[in-house]
Amino acid sequence: MSWFYEEHGARKGPVTADGMKALVTEGIIGHSTLCWTESFGGEWHPAGSCVFWPPQPEGVPPALPTSLISNRWLWLSLIGPFFGGMVIGILEGFGLIPEFASNIGSTIFRIGIFYCALIMDRRSLLAAGFRPGTMLWILLPPLYFWRRIQIVGHGMLLFFLSVLLFLCEFLPALTNVWHILPDGGLSSYVSRRSYDL
Repeated sequence: MSWFYEEHGARKGPVTADGMKALVTEGIIGHSTLCWTESFGGEWHPAGSCVFWPPQPEGVPPALPTSLISNRWLWLSLIGPFFGGMVIGILEGFGLIPEFASNIGSTIFRIGIFYCALIMDRRSLLAAGFRPGTMLWILLPPLYFWRRIQIVGHGMLLFFLSVLLFLCEFLPALTNVWHILPDGGLSSYVSRRSYDL
C-alpha cells in the first residue's frame, strides 16, 4: 500500500508503510501531518489516526486535537520582551535604575521573559500529549517555532514574527552587552588580562 503525506503545502510520496514509520521516528511526520492512501478516497487524515502511527501505551490517552493547542505562551514570548524593555526604560527615566544597570537589566529581563514563555509553551505541548523534542530547540527560538509548526500544523505568522524579533531585537541587545566590556571588547580585554599575568 502506498502512502502520501503533506509537507509545507506539497504532496510527498509514494512511501511504503515502513517508510512512513521511519519518517515518524525521524520527526518529519508529526501527529497532525495529513496523510493519504487509496482506502481514504478523497479524504486526508492526520498521521496520528493512521495504521503506521506507533500505538499508544495502554492507559495513556492519545494527544489532544491540534485545534485545542493554544498559542498564548508564544504570543507572550513575542510581546512580553517589548513591554519588559519599556518597564525598564520607564524606571530608568524616573532615575530608579542607573543607565549602566538598565542596559544589562533590560537585556536580562527581556530574554528572561522570552525564554520562560517558550519553556511554558513546551510544557503545554507535553501536557497535551505531543513530543516537542529536547529543550535544546528553544536555544535558537526560530527553530523552536518551526519545529512547533511541524508538530501542531499551524503558527506560520508566529514563526515569521519570531525570526523578525530575533533579528531586530535580541541580536542587537546581545551586541549592546559587549559595549559594557572595557575598550576594544572581549578579545582586547582577554589579551590584556593574559599579558598582565
